[in-house]
Amino acid sequence: MTVPILASAVILLFGLGLTINLKNRKRRPAPYSSYVQALHLYMDKKLDEAIVQLKATVKQDTNNIMAYIHLGNIYREKGDGQRAAKIHRNLLVRGDLKESDVDTVLQQLMVDYQTTGEFNKAAHIAERLVQRKKNDIEVKRCLLSLYEKKGDWDKAFFYRQSINKWTKKKDHNILALYKVMAGNHLVKNAKEHEARIRYREATKIDKHCIPAYLYWGDSYKREDRLEDALKIWQDFVNKQPQDAHFAISRLQNVLYELGRFGEIEKIYQNIIKKKPKDPAIQIQLIEIYRKQGNLDLALTLCEDVIDKHPDCISCYYAKIVLLQQHGKTNDALQTAIHLLESEMHHSKEYTCGDCGHESKEPLWHCPVCHSWNTFVKES
Repeated sequence: MTVPILASAVILLFGLGLTINLKNRKRRPAPYSSYVQALHLYMDKKLDEAIVQLKATVKQDTNNIMAYIHLGNIYREKGDGQRAAKIHRNLLVRGDLKESDVDTVLQQLMVDYQTTGEFNKAAHIAERLVQRKKNDIEVKRCLLSLYEKKGDWDKAFFYRQSINKWTKKKDHNILALYKVMAGNHLVKNAKEHEARIRYREATKIDKHCIPAYLYWGDSYKREDRLEDALKIWQDFVNKQPQDAHFAISRLQNVLYELGRFGEIEKIYQNIIKKKPKDPAIQIQLIEIYRKQGNLDLALTLCEDVIDKHPDCISCYYAKIVLLQQHGKTNDALQTAIHLLESEMHHSKEYTCGDCGHESKEPLWHCPVCHSWNTFVKES
């Protein structure tokens, strides 16, 4: 009788212990299971429920660094970048973080500040990361992007040069544009002379840097140094006749102010000789002939340009004006109808090839996707 009684007692105690253990487990869930559950909820995009589980996790296990990091990331994803930054920033004051954890927290904090538009703080964090991870090219690219966003063009220039040496890439056109942007910043601070130095540096880095020549001349013109501005723009159209249309209005205005507007015809003719396939300059010459009253010559040249460039909307517009002024109203009307049928009304002139952003003015740095040299002129 003793053995069965003892066995029954052991079984009873085991069952009681198991019951107590199960009750305890129900009362206090294991931190690990809460964390795993939080990750599953996050993957299912149930962010609020994931936050509840992550809070439960860190409450019972304050050493779960990744739980804190994920908690901050979810708040950022929900649009609360400030709260995310506070969580990640608080982790950095702990003395028990592994070096790899520090890197991870810094990276997330950098993203937090970018989300909130605090680019100075984000750049400061990125600089710390670069010092810690000197051979990480992606961190350097992040820092470069931040320098661009905060308009620190001198540092951006230095870092792009550094990255180019590392990757053996040559992008002198963008480096030149950094100099242009730096010059524009100096202009805003009324430092015209220093700005012109940057524009000149840009042309030495990339002799085809269009905005450098344009803004260089603009700077001289603002100081009423019209002859100097004229020289810059004349040199530009002579060296780059394919891009002369960018400077034409500037040349016209400065020659008009100097009382030398008659010289523009010769400038146009020289450009056409060097770049005969570009209709933009020929249209300007047509307009000169029209203003001079030489309608037959203007109309002949216009017809010739249309034959070579049948899709050129500006050519048809010039023809309509000439025909009307010539008294050929019916021909002008027929040309206008043809133009309307060809959908002449374009609200855009330049489009970013990367993101599709439209602009009526040429842009060298897209304000939307921040790409460089991606704008294409509409026909």
